[in-house]
Amino acid sequence: MNILQVISSNVAGGRELFCIPVSVKLKENGHKVSIMCKKGSPVETEALRRGIDVIHTGFSWYFNPVEIFRAAKAIKAGKFEIIHSHWTRDVSNLIVAAAFAGGVPIVCTKHVYSTAIKKDLFHAWAASRLKVMMCVCELVRKNLLNTVPIAPSKVVTVYNGIDTKDEWRPGKFGGSFRRENGIDENAYLVCMAGRINSGKGQHVLVAAAKKVLKNHPEAVFVVAGRPEGPEEQKYYEEMLSAVKNAGLEKSIRFLGFRTDLPSIMDAADAVVMCSVFETFGLVLIQGMAMEKPVIGTNAGGVPEIITDGKNGLLFEYGDDEHLATLLAGLIEDPVKSKLLGEAARRTVEEKFELADTVKAIEKIYLACVKSRS
Repeated sequence: MNILQVISSNVAGGRELFCIPVSVKLKENGHKVSIMCKKGSPVETEALRRGIDVIHTGFSWYFNPVEIFRAAKAIKAGKFEIIHSHWTRDVSNLIVAAAFAGGVPIVCTKHVYSTAIKKDLFHAWAASRLKVMMCVCELVRKNLLNTVPIAPSKVVTVYNGIDTKDEWRPGKFGGSFRRENGIDENAYLVCMAGRINSGKGQHVLVAAAKKVLKNHPEAVFVVAGRPEGPEEQKYYEEMLSAVKNAGLEKSIRFLGFRTDLPSIMDAADAVVMCSVFETFGLVLIQGMAMEKPVIGTNAGGVPEIITDGKNGLLFEYGDDEHLATLLAGLIEDPVKSKLLGEAARRTVEEKFELADTVKAIEKIYLACVKSRS
């Protein structure tokens, strides 16, 4: 099949970057794949790095006539058989563009939970034109059916997956991150990754880290990610100042945006996610795949990933005291830490393997293409 993935968002989040590994795997399976994205976006940078063809778009908001015309021209010229949108905001533009290009079928992945009820004529029209809406977890599937006028038969759950056979394989990187960053091989290394903002809760980890370091000064905490916009930049700078004023720059390190997360997590001893609400929590399954004990907030879709005490640990958002206690418990009980990591890896292999995710997506693509013909 000739497949077009579309994501016009200009940030570097899980929703935006998930189309990259999916596209790589689709190419490995013999399909032709291109990604339509913003010029200079993190998606473009990563797509080109991974050898995926890129088509530029200037989609903005829900209806952009000039960009619709350009997209229609690109879709027709590319002879695409299926369009896969990863952002609902792009859908209305794509519906019109695809119609002008000969009626190419469109599917969409819903990556986020919505608090707004959208049962108006516009959303009813958009939903009626989509062939399938894939949701990244059951929470989102139920939320979509409650907030958008869409036929239940069009809505399915397809969990995000990662490549456990190669990219996310324990021991693959041999601790190179520690050597390159001067982190002692005996230091207990905690990793957190994601966009820097209050909703992701990096300040919660910083507060917990300060408590942990009182009894475990050998611990090191690394935070990968960057802020987007002035409000997030202010939040970021306030955290940097707090860490500096506490004299903990060597123990709590901010790494910026990274493309080597597998290497970082391979070197880590534990992976933490502190979000107030996370629809899925891709970072968690990445850490789990690397056989690390993971700690996540008991909110959103996280309980679909972590069974508390079995393959990971849960805490309530903002409770840095409890988080510190959980981290100290892992440091002080390496056997428990190892068992949780092993169970975590098994969970990902059974439920969140990229090959299985792509197989489910391919099946949906094929049904859509056949129904058109």
